[in-house]
Amino acid sequence: MKETQVVTRSIELRSILNEIQGNGQTVGFVPTMGALHAGHASLLSKSISENSCTVLSVFVNPKQFGPREDFSRYPRTFSNDLKMAQELGVDILYAPTAEEIYPQNFQTNISAGEMGTVLCGTHRPGHFDGVCTVVTVLLNTINAHKAYFGLKDYQQFSIISRMCQDLVHRTQIIGVPTLREKDGLAMSSRNRFLDPKLREIAATIPQALAAAAKLYIDGEKNCEKITSFCRKVFEEKQLETQYLEIRKCCNLTLCEGLNSNDGVLAIALILTSEAGIATRLIDNIILSEEPLYLQNLKSLLLQAEQVL
Repeated sequence: MKETQVVTRSIELRSILNEIQGNGQTVGFVPTMGALHAGHASLLSKSISENSCTVLSVFVNPKQFGPREDFSRYPRTFSNDLKMAQELGVDILYAPTAEEIYPQNFQTNISAGEMGTVLCGTHRPGHFDGVCTVVTVLLNTINAHKAYFGLKDYQQFSIISRMCQDLVHRTQIIGVPTLREKDGLAMSSRNRFLDPKLREIAATIPQALAAAAKLYIDGEKNCEKITSFCRKVFEEKQLETQYLEIRKCCNLTLCEGLNSNDGVLAIALILTSEAGIATRLIDNIILSEEPLYLQNLKSLLLQAEQVL
């Protein structure tokens, strides 16, 4: 088994990658905040299959957390992350400190633009600016040929793709489909915060998405009808979503009809334990006739039918 090299300094990482790229080899990059799970493994496996060298970063970015959010509580499991990287065959694990990413007198902030003000951006102001800033620093450090992002956070994927296009960055941004648990819940590092009762409630999210998927597959293209049908699933469980909207895939503006548009049905739900600890979950499905996305809808629907 090849040993994964752990690097903590950007100057060392650039030196290693300059030699690799100078020899004509390709570099793939998977940025994470750690607490790795099978969803992250799918990103890493795709990078490993498509590139000569794969770099995994583990950095819990303080700039993307608000003052009342769970930065201090976010799981940090470095030894397990390194073990997974080693087992998968990751070449380099980049684990910088906050001071390495944001040295003294760091002042620049990258704006996510209008796409960063809707959906999660409405409830987490500045979040995507923090994401764009750290991703820019990482991309400039690594200068990878491809970077891989999970589609569970479709808004993040869209914003990063637009940012790289607008700023003419060489790295190609690749979206990787969401991996799900047996009951359909999207894999997330925050799922570990859910006690058994909340974990059962969280399964309402894929159930609602599956209901919307069936409606779309059966021919419904009116966004209001789809979201209303989806919202009823939560209302039956006396749950209130933070948002439940269909946005155009191309620019995240509101979508009224799906006849000429591909849409992303996005959901955010906050679950609070009896101890008063809140866990925020997000998920989405892409409503599109494109074969890959249509297959994902059918898979989610089949999964929901098997659970029920």
